[in-house]
Amino acid sequence: MKPERIRSWEAAWIQDLRPLLRLGEGEQADLKLTWFHNTTRDVIERSTGLMFSNIDKQVIAGFEFQARFDNGDFFTDLSASHMTTNKVCDESVATQLDPSRGRVPDCVKYGFLSGFLLTQATPEDTVNWTIGGRFFDRRLEVGGRFTWYSGYRNSQLAEFTDPDDCIGGCFLNIPYIWGEIITLDAYAKFRIDDRFSAELTGLNLNNRYYLDPLSRSMLPAPGRTVRLSVTGRF
Repeated sequence: MKPERIRSWEAAWIQDLRPLLRLGEGEQADLKLTWFHNTTRDVIERSTGLMFSNIDKQVIAGFEFQARFDNGDFFTDLSASHMTTNKVCDESVATQLDPSRGRVPDCVKYGFLSGFLLTQATPEDTVNWTIGGRFFDRRLEVGGRFTWYSGYRNSQLAEFTDPDDCIGGCFLNIPYIWGEIITLDAYAKFRIDDRFSAELTGLNLNNRYYLDPLSRSMLPAPGRTVRLSVTGRF
């Protein structure tokens, strides 16, 4: 088995907004847009029989956007990403999966049937937005977070696993499919004095019943969770 060989490039555009907004020392305001393209050769793959082999290549590409603002009293952070490509290619594997009819193309989305890579798909679109403020001489910090993931989409997989015309081994190692996910979190952190602080955190406040992306079990993510903690330094 050969070691993986990775070739990647990334192009980024960054804009500092502090002069435009007349922010001072320690304050932040900027934008960042990034394009990325990664090609991994001799990708290490694992079958359902725990046999390891090399796949010709995997290509992952997309872009990310980030924006942040923090003037000490108010802060917000927005990040979003979109994956344009996530494909795995290997002519020999495609031929072996369906030698008589040749229905499997040389390149498939996420990974080939019965392989480990197919179960490692990540959401094609994600958005994370954090917003908050600081009060009482910045002893109290209150914030919230909005998280969104797009649902799992793979029309090729649906075609290959059609019960009426299934490609061999199609029911083995199939990824669990997640739907669109929206969660809301919030927190309040208070500095009691120089040694003690308290924090109240609420996760999944909309009590969404969902499966985490990349999950390999049918156990859902935790529902609405509230936690109170006190931290001290001695």
